[in-house]
Amino acid sequence: MELFEYILLMLAAVSLSNLVNRFIPSLSVPIIQIALGMALTWLPLHFELELNPELFLLLFIAPLLFNDGRLADKVALWKLKKPILLLALGLVFLTVGVLGYFLHWLLPVLPLAAAFALAAALAPTDAIAVGALEQKVKIPHQTMQILEGESLINDASGLVSFQFAVAAMVTGAFSFKTASLSFIGISLGGVVLGLVLTFIKYGIVRWLRRLGMENVTLHMLIEILTPFAIFMAAEELGVNGILAVVSAGIAHSFSYKQMNPEVAKLSVVSKSTWAVIIFVLNGLVFLLLGTQLPEIIKTVWNNPGIGNVQVILYTLLLTAAVLGLRLIWMLVMDIPEGEEPRGPWKLEFKKALILTLSGVRGTITLASTMSLPFFLDDGSYFPARDLIIFLAAGVILWTLLASNFLLPLLLGSDHEAEHNAEEAEAKIEILRNVVAGLQEQATDQSRMALNHLTGTYNARIRLLKKNEDAEEMERKLGVTALKWQREYIMHALKQHDVNPYTAYRYLNRLNRQLFIYTRDPQYKNDLIPFKSWEEITGVIQQVRLNAQERREESNRLQSGIFAYVLEQLRELQNTGEMEPEVISSLILRYERGRLRLTRQESISATKREFEESLHELSRAGIQLERDHIQLMFEAGRISRASMKEMKRDILFMEHDLREETGY
Repeated sequence: MELFEYILLMLAAVSLSNLVNRFIPSLSVPIIQIALGMALTWLPLHFELELNPELFLLLFIAPLLFNDGRLADKVALWKLKKPILLLALGLVFLTVGVLGYFLHWLLPVLPLAAAFALAAALAPTDAIAVGALEQKVKIPHQTMQILEGESLINDASGLVSFQFAVAAMVTGAFSFKTASLSFIGISLGGVVLGLVLTFIKYGIVRWLRRLGMENVTLHMLIEILTPFAIFMAAEELGVNGILAVVSAGIAHSFSYKQMNPEVAKLSVVSKSTWAVIIFVLNGLVFLLLGTQLPEIIKTVWNNPGIGNVQVILYTLLLTAAVLGLRLIWMLVMDIPEGEEPRGPWKLEFKKALILTLSGVRGTITLASTMSLPFFLDDGSYFPARDLIIFLAAGVILWTLLASNFLLPLLLGSDHEAEHNAEEAEAKIEILRNVVAGLQEQATDQSRMALNHLTGTYNARIRLLKKNEDAEEMERKLGVTALKWQREYIMHALKQHDVNPYTAYRYLNRLNRQLFIYTRDPQYKNDLIPFKSWEEITGVIQQVRLNAQERREESNRLQSGIFAYVLEQLRELQNTGEMEPEVISSLILRYERGRLRLTRQESISATKREFEESLHELSRAGIQLERDHIQLMFEAGRISRASMKEMKRDILFMEHDLREETGY
């Protein structure tokens, strides 16, 4: 029970980190998650999580790398193969070699093999952490492609190097020649095994489909279990499980090519499911670091061999060494810039600096160090395990902070903010054009359905506009609508078109509401609206109406009020004096009120007509939105990435509509 409660707390903290980032966007999510993990240790819990290093590697690294391979841009990988391979292989091995000896010289307490293990853990970059920065700054598209390709391959090369270094530390034996041959053998074996098992999986899936088993839940479960099964099989056969899941992920990305409803539905579910899994796993890794840090810090702080200030300086020196090596490698390496020739040295240095700061350390570094075994083969403790994790955590934090605060200075956030604002305006225009197109198609019978659908588009527009004054505008328009109601009743009374008793009751309620909203004494004085004895006696005579007559009179009055207010709102909508979304929202409320006045025996039929009209208009709206997105993209007002994202959202909405209507 305690373990279950602890897991629930961890998942709640992962969700909370996203919420906190909404209010503190200057801090990246991993930093917030580490802080929340440390906060969990201060709670009065009676459960201490003991991490199994082998389980940690399987649980976190296998699905993360499988998903990286699944999402890999294969065209970009091939096009940019030279810089990607130079970074993912050349820089990794350089980092392991140089940094390993540097660490052993800096900290003699670390055996050489353990120093190489830490260096190998620090070699891989984390493109996910950099991708989160794109909300604030615009990383050049080609730079992001290089970073993503590098992260995919250097995760594998770094982890393989890490495993060799740990094996050398645990067993106490190491031969460069043997290790090199073994590296090639188990690496190729891992790639081949990943591809073979993926093809076997495809065969099983095709067999299940031939049996008529098109259950999306079953196929999604098979997909989720794939990386774990492949990783475990690779470890059992003695080949590299890391490269096995990466190659399986890349092979898996070719599976969604058939155009049929079942595969399309699985593709939609797969994207959503993996998005949740990866977000949770990434969050849990940093939370776990936060929960382990207090004890690790305490151990390192109480170590008499290393001073407290000294160990922090070591993390800074290590970070400088990691980034310095990367910067030198970037300056030496030839990075293509599309079809353009290489620029002046100053421009090249800036580009190299951007690629250097973008190479933050994250999940793989953390997962590697936390998967270190507790004991060696001879039964002794793994030397300086807590110190290694502390140093790795320090480098992760420093690189995150450097990219978080220095990249915006290099790339410039103002231009990006302006570009985002322009794209938001284009998206708002798309949605408004859809609403206008739907209004042209609507009939009197579908008017209520149109207003309901317009409300959903208005809500999306509000999210894009982030207009803080919208609520105040809605309040003012609501007060104006109450005044229109009062105006109609006063006119109806003057024309003797309404029962005085019913009208005065309604008028009294309106005056109370208007006084609460406006504090205007006029409405307080009119709480007793009778001006003469004749009016009082006239009302008393009308009290003799029976309950049925009163209900009919009240419905007739409300129907007239709603029609009058809706007429005024539509006239206001045509003037363009106020945001159309605010007016449409109020129109929807009054249309709903008018629908409620429909006689009980016709409500069922009205609801059926409403639902049919809503589904028909929803399909028309989806097609209109798709057409306007394409037009905006062709006009250059939205980027290709935004177009893809919006079309993907349309696919989700279309899928939900089919699920609801059954066709």
